[in-house]
Amino acid sequence: MTLEKIYIARHGYRANWLPEPHPPNPTGIDSDPALAPHGVDQAIEMGKHLSSLLPADQPQFILTSPFYRCVETAAPYARESGLKICLEPGVGEWFKRSRAVVPKPGSYETHAKFFPDVLGTASLWEGTSVNPSLEGEDEDEIFDRTKRFWQEFFPRFEQKHPQVKNLLIVTHAATKIAAGMSLMGLASVHDAVDVNGEKGKLRAGACSIDKYEKQDGKWVILENGRTDFLSGGEEMNWNFDVKFEAGSDEDIKAREEAAAAAAANNTSKSVEYEVRSKV
Repeated sequence: MTLEKIYIARHGYRANWLPEPHPPNPTGIDSDPALAPHGVDQAIEMGKHLSSLLPADQPQFILTSPFYRCVETAAPYARESGLKICLEPGVGEWFKRSRAVVPKPGSYETHAKFFPDVLGTASLWEGTSVNPSLEGEDEDEIFDRTKRFWQEFFPRFEQKHPQVKNLLIVTHAATKIAAGMSLMGLASVHDAVDVNGEKGKLRAGACSIDKYEKQDGKWVILENGRTDFLSGGEEMNWNFDVKFEAGSDEDIKAREEAAAAAAANNTSKSVEYEVRSKV
């Protein structure tokens, strides 16, 4: 049996997207914040949504980026479904080459301290050999990284877990887009996608989900950045046209400035640049 459906989700709303002071990162790793309370609520809503799908459509295996916020986002569905969360470095965060510090994320041992009830082990899935460069990546390099991830992942995973038809991956905005584009065999992270006759960019709001299905040997996107199950709808959408790392301090500052300018002009805030002012 081979994989038939893949859901790729972005993590929920991060604690460091709120005004300062920010809580310390649970793992002590740079750029590894927890979810904000709002993000925890989003993760719960995502878990309930996935659990409400028809049994034939529900994810049967969970992979996440090894960063805390992704494991935390997957945890509610893991508890709802009784599944374990497995770590996959190939879908880790995107950091630009210009970044001063490119952190190495936590391991199973790291996250077992925080998620002992839902975290899997390396014996369940040890991860591919594909890792983000510790020197950072440009747009072409993250796209190439996700291509290499899929190439190694499919044969290994389908041999080890032949009973699994539906997979959930929880990752980051940039990786969500790059992984989706490479899965569909597109040429770059900037390509438009066609979803039921509607063309546009891949959406990557907090806790948004893309749904892919294998049809006639090719992966086709059926849902683009779905957020209708979230009480707050789409928030913090991002794509590669934005020249800041998703969710970075620069990204948040740009959103706040855009919102302030819109308010000064007595116009409504763009959803693209919404930042919560409170928990």
